[in-house]
Amino acid sequence: MSSKNFLTAAITVILLALCLMKINSSGTTAATLHATPIIDNNHHPSFKLSATLQLRIRVYYKNSNLNTNPMFLRGNIPPLSWSSGIPLQIVGSNNNGIFETLLNISQSDLKSNGYLLQMKSLVNDRDWQLGPNSMFDLKHLAQNNGIQPKHDDMPSSSRMTRGEDSMISLDLYPWFYTTEGSILVLPNPIYSPQLKNYRNITLYLPPSYFENSWKRYDNLLIMHDGQNLFDPSTAFMNQAWMIQNTLNPLMLNSNANYAMEEVVVIGVYNTADRMNEYTYSRDASVGAGGKGDLYLDFLEQTLMPTLMETFKRRWILDHSKLGILGSSLGGLISCYAGWTRPKVYGKVGCMSSSFWWNNQDFNNRILNRPNVPQQLVIYLDSGNQGVDNDDVVQTQTVRDHILSFPSFTFGKNLYYYLDNGGQHNEYFWGRRFWSPCLSLWKPVPQLVGGSSVQYKRN
Repeated sequence: MSSKNFLTAAITVILLALCLMKINSSGTTAATLHATPIIDNNHHPSFKLSATLQLRIRVYYKNSNLNTNPMFLRGNIPPLSWSSGIPLQIVGSNNNGIFETLLNISQSDLKSNGYLLQMKSLVNDRDWQLGPNSMFDLKHLAQNNGIQPKHDDMPSSSRMTRGEDSMISLDLYPWFYTTEGSILVLPNPIYSPQLKNYRNITLYLPPSYFENSWKRYDNLLIMHDGQNLFDPSTAFMNQAWMIQNTLNPLMLNSNANYAMEEVVVIGVYNTADRMNEYTYSRDASVGAGGKGDLYLDFLEQTLMPTLMETFKRRWILDHSKLGILGSSLGGLISCYAGWTRPKVYGKVGCMSSSFWWNNQDFNNRILNRPNVPQQLVIYLDSGNQGVDNDDVVQTQTVRDHILSFPSFTFGKNLYYYLDNGGQHNEYFWGRRFWSPCLSLWKPVPQLVGGSSVQYKRN
């Protein structure tokens, strides 16, 4: 090969590498790639991509608890380890509460760990981040040499962003010291123009809410019969679910099999017109019912816009993550809401649902409507004791009907729990509230580089 031809080929390699750099700077790549010139036996230059992904890890934690103590990072894939932490550097001024490090992770280490990167941040390499590990699935990113398609913005509690330099940033929003969520009663009832009445709202804000002001929340859950959720003094027969006693330990648990993502709960009080508002059709045998769609219109058109305006700096309305949950008639209206408004609700919890209503109208008519939801996640449960055995037969009939649709798979997007000995009252619903929590909000790795992943530019 002549020196001229060799030089021409070498220049071609360099230009190709520069093109890759240009692609990276234009925002179409997701990791830093290294082009290494290779000369084969025939003196033909080529290049190959390095088997290393470079990622920026950023920890956002703005709180006086930190003071001047340094932030560290531990994890499962080298150069991270669980035995000692890597110190993070402050980004900008210390008051920003942003810390970062760059990681060069080999493809072989990624593969040996199933492409699952798990991390936790520590204050002073001593005080561990509470809750389950921050988890990122890097398989798609690694197998596509770091090429990341462009997507719209969707922040989340642990998310991927991309900076101006086009390098991926895996972002963590930890908390370290708060072990209980906060219960907030809104000072003024909210008026429903659809139903011409007022109702009180009580919120549960998860443990990290006031500790880490950087964090935003896209797991939002609307729950019916809000006066029965937290406080015996407002609950029916003074028997509250006390869901805070379930939520707090599940959100703190470091074992992902027995933990849940942090969730904001919106407890919506019922009214004297509960039976009509929680049913979508009239039951002639009861002589009531039929305002359910007006109630759901209130939730969708009045309540959520009002709350999102109030909490717009901290809450994110992602309809694929918006949940609705209740028991008895509240379970019925929750299942109806998810099935008929799948673009509004992504997750529904239906506990001891009154599927007997109007001659099992939900099973016989509503489930047979066209346009079966494709993305909905449904949780069903029942007891099997007490009056009518807590409608266990009707609930299992609905379960089996839903499973007959190809878009539903048991254990994936349809869950059912039988509370053996459970009865139809607040005590048993509160006692098994852990079950919908672990089914609907179990921590899962965030997919990085797949078509469903979205990112936000800094």
